[in-house]
Amino acid sequence: MIKKFLAFACMALALFAFSSCLNSDEDEITYYDDTAVTAFSLSAVNRYIHTTASDGVTDSVYKTSLTVSGYAFSIDQQQRLIYNPDSLPVGTDAAHVLATISSKNSGSIVLNLKNKAGQDSLVYYSSADSIDFTNPVRVRVYNTQGTAYREYTVKLNVHQQEGDVFKWNAMDAPALQTVTDRRMVVNGEELYLFGLKNGATVGYVYSNQTWKQLSRSFGGDAYKNVAVQQGSVYVLDGNALLRTSDGEQWQTVATLSGVKQLLGATPARLYALTDAGLSYSSDRGAVWTADALDDAAGNLPETDLNFVCSAAVTNDNTYNLLLIGNRNGKTVTWAKVEENGNGVQSQPWYLFTDDEYNQKTLPSLSNLQVVNCEGKLLAVGGDLKTIYSSLDQGLTWSAETTYMLPTALVGASVPAAMTMGQKGMIYFSTSASPAVYYGRLTRYGWAEYE
Repeated sequence: MIKKFLAFACMALALFAFSSCLNSDEDEITYYDDTAVTAFSLSAVNRYIHTTASDGVTDSVYKTSLTVSGYAFSIDQQQRLIYNPDSLPVGTDAAHVLATISSKNSGSIVLNLKNKAGQDSLVYYSSADSIDFTNPVRVRVYNTQGTAYREYTVKLNVHQQEGDVFKWNAMDAPALQTVTDRRMVVNGEELYLFGLKNGATVGYVYSNQTWKQLSRSFGGDAYKNVAVQQGSVYVLDGNALLRTSDGEQWQTVATLSGVKQLLGATPARLYALTDAGLSYSSDRGAVWTADALDDAAGNLPETDLNFVCSAAVTNDNTYNLLLIGNRNGKTVTWAKVEENGNGVQSQPWYLFTDDEYNQKTLPSLSNLQVVNCEGKLLAVGGDLKTIYSSLDQGLTWSAETTYMLPTALVGASVPAAMTMGQKGMIYFSTSASPAVYYGRLTRYGWAEYE
């Protein structure tokens, strides 16, 4: 009986002690040695927007709240850098920014700012106080013991120019003044210009900021028959298909018959207009195969031919092709989807037929030039008064408002050549002119396009 009573007493005492611990008013606090900034975002930013009235003279500036949720910040823990890879738009008020900063283990956050005397001054961070980010700001985060801190540099990237501003520049080459009826292509970082001079086709290459004439000349129609594929420039000179990688050493690839014009190339195929229709080569010009058409070959364009290749967004090794030109005073457009790889089926070229409901077709333009500028088709020709654009692969066209012709050329009514370079660069030149114009939207020159 005594043993049972002692056991019961021990159990009761243990329960009492455990209950006393649960009812204690004292909370245990854990202090941590480590610390870091774990998140950084913007919560409120203003933007000042400049506008010009319809008279082109009167201007004004108004303030608006910038939507900042889409601007993410990267935190480089090794370099201790915090920055936004996608810059805020021009006009952002970087001097008055509300930011949200989070730290590991809720460590104290302090801003290391400069006082009026230019000396360092520590200020406790508050999400309700604006921060001047016109210059990089140093942010310290202390551990909960207050014995150590990590300091980060925060840089707020803001664009210094509008992204959709287009401006032409010009480079002169006096030797080009006697060259007419031109065609330009870009091979890597080099610009090639072919044209007529004294009845023969001559070529020039612009490389390392210098124009150089090619040592070889070609027949009178060769300037129309130029294509670029995988680092090589192709020229169809009469029946001889030639290839070069440097403009000096030329290799005869094949002798072709029944070919009217070399049209252009995709990374996988060369294309040509033939007596029978269209043909392609998958082996860099050695062997040619007739391509399928869904309409009569007699409906193919005859003059001012433009071959446009656009990489498909959805599938790899797939390209959207357009053949645009003139026939009987009318714009004619054919299209094709080129698929490459195992198990794919060859798709035929199909004709854009007349549609009475489509009131936005491309007008017939002499000396038509068409290029693909970063997903937007641009077309120009005729009197050189208007650039037309298409966002649906040539189905509908409208007068362009962003890309404009060089002022000196508007209304010139002379043959022109236009081609696309890297990073949205457009090259434009007219017959018998020493000037070659080049330009792009400002955003294509920003770092993310490098």
